Formats: sequence, C-alpha cells, structure tokens
Amino acid sequence: MRILTLISKFPWPLTDGAVIRDFNLLREAAKRHEVSLLCFLFKPSDREQFDALRPFCKKIVGLDLVRTKGRALINAAQSLVTPDPFILREYWRPEMARALEKFVDEERIDVIHSHFLHMSQYVGHKRGAAFVHDAHNLEHILWQRMGRTTSNPLKKAFIQTQYGKLVRRQQDVARASEKCVVLSDEDRAEYRRICPEADVTTVPNGADVEYWTPRDGVSEPASILYFGNLSWPPQADAAIYFHDKILPLIRRQVPDAKFYIVGQNPPESVKALASDHVIVTGFVPDMREYVARATVVVMPLRAGAGTKHRVFQALCMKKPVVCTAVAAEGIALTHGETALLADDPERFASATVSLLQDEALRQRLGERGRQLVLDRYDWRAIYERLEEAFQEAVRKRK
Repeated sequence: MRILTLISKFPWPLTDGAVIRDFNLLREAAKRHEVSLLCFLFKPSDREQFDALRPFCKKIVGLDLVRTKGRALINAAQSLVTPDPFILREYWRPEMARALEKFVDEERIDVIHSHFLHMSQYVGHKRGAAFVHDAHNLEHILWQRMGRTTSNPLKKAFIQTQYGKLVRRQQDVARASEKCVVLSDEDRAEYRRICPEADVTTVPNGADVEYWTPRDGVSEPASILYFGNLSWPPQADAAIYFHDKILPLIRRQVPDAKFYIVGQNPPESVKALASDHVIVTGFVPDMREYVARATVVVMPLRAGAGTKHRVFQALCMKKPVVCTAVAAEGIALTHGETALLADDPERFASATVSLLQDEALRQRLGERGRQLVLDRYDWRAIYERLEEAFQEAVRKRK
C-alpha cells in the first residue's frame, strides 16, 4: 500500500508523546509499505531533521506553520461565535488542504493516517484515499479535565465553551473517516458513546523495548523522578502539584528525598520550584540516564487524556512507578503488582515513601512492569492492530 502520514509536527527528535507515537507507527508501517509524510513545521530549522526520516519515507513535505499570540487570540475569539473549536482554527490552513489533495493525486495514496483531531479536520480533502483518524486524545475529555484543574476563571469559562464544539467535530470526523483509532478500550467506549456509528479500533501506545532497557546498579538513593514535555500545561501542572501537595508529605518521612523534574521547555512556574532538593534540568539529550538514576518514578497527572508514553518507558527500564488514575488510564496496570496507584496527595505520598524504603517492593514492581510492556506494549506487536485498520479502511473505501 501507499500510506501518507498526516501530522501537525515533524516527528523528530522524539521529545514528546505525540511524536513518539507518530514516529514509531510510521517506522513500523515502512517495513511493509511505501510511506510518505505530510506535516506542518513549527520552525524552518525542522527541515534540517528530514534526513532522520528519509530511511522510512519515500517523500517528505513540510509546510511552515506560523502561530503567533495575536493570531491565537483572534482564533480564540472567533471560536466563541463559530462552530469551530479553538484548536482546529489554530491548525486550519488552506494551503494544507491543497497540499493534501495534490499529494493524494500525485502519489496515488491508498491510506491517509491522520494524527489528532486538528489534522483530521482535513478529512474532506482525502480525495480517493481511505482515511484513518488516529485520535490520540479524545479532545473533549482532555479539555474537560484541563478545565477542572485550572484556577483561572477566564480560562475555565473559555474551556467550557469548547466542550460541545469538540464533541461535534469528533462526530463529523468519525462519520467522514473509514476508520478511527484510539489509545484504549475506555476511549473506544467513549467515542462510541458520542458517535455510535463510528468505526473505532484500539491501537495503544507502547515502548521501544530495545531502546528503553534496564541499567543495573546506578540508582541514586531517595531520588524521585518526574519527566515529560513540560511545555504541555497538564505536565507542568503535574510537576507543580507534586511539589506543592505531595513532596512535603514525603520529606516528613524521607528528609533527604530529592525530586528531579526533567524535560524540555519548563515554564517559569516550574523553573521557580528549583531548590537544594528539587532539580529542574530542562531538556536533556538522553532521558534514559535520569530514569536509570531514579529510585522511584512518579506520574502525578491530574489532566490529560490517552495513554502516557513515560509510564511505558519507566516500566521498560524496570523502574517502580506511582501513578494517578489519569496517568494510568488505558494501561493494564495492577496496583501492587506492576505499579502503585493513588490519587489524593496523602496516598500518593505514602505509596512513594513505601517504594523509597522497600527495595524488595521496588524490584518486584520493576520486574513485573517490564514484563507487562514486553507482553502487551511492544511497538512491533501494536502495529499489527494498525495494519488491520489500514486494510479494513481500504476495503471500505472500495
């Protein structure tokens, strides 16, 4: 088949969860099919990264995406008086619609694999190709959770205006697509709830099990790690929440505990957390060094949707993980067997302390966590589900 991957951001380097999924599924598809890539470029220098994907892509086309604060304010205002959600207005460009039609016609594309709702809004320009909408997050759930965690009344009010618009556009895209893909069975049930006629398949996230391998004997005592793309508000919120509400409870019992916040583009609110026992690194070239060093990995997310790559990566390196329900969503974790699950600050702190103090528990969770990833979340096995979705989408299009 001739497959076109349609995404909003060039998928290299692998610095955030969306890019990790985009790249790994593209790489697996390229082992069997002729794959091309059409995407937006956030900065012109992204073209310098094209060589990283040339081994997998027949053709790469990138369109520059300019997103200024002024334009964002206009899009936000217009989203209040039009049916279009803010996030779709941010990514609508007529030149992308034209580029998609041209790509499909010239390369005789069989399947468009489109990532996120804001790129799947181009489904009306699929021409003769089958269209597979990879939702990643269910946007109405994501925005609803962000609304619950923000304390800014204006942001909360604006988010509330987006919910119904996002539901309707997800319905429109599902009806116009041959197949929809979500990350968990819970998301599949929710998509079918809002759009019963949607043809939805679960294709979970996973890990590169050959890259995220355990390293023995390098842990720093009493070290706690939270890592992610800190430019994403729900992930920054998680770091601040852990620091303010959970870490003080931990330090009552483990006074020498150190908290590492690792990831690209931390906002000033996260940088301000740095102290003698809180280390904010910013971007690091190899996240495995920090995962290997950690005694415990925490995922205290309160907002967000979909499944979290960072959980898989930590498990893959045999690290014990403490997760909120949001962080664990869509992953077959068992409390006390493959991870510890807790939501309120007191229980989250207690779970973290138990791991800091119990080496046998850390080892047991680490062994079983990696085995879970090997059994269920290896990208090579996950791709088989997407391959079936591609084949079925082509049959339906015919």
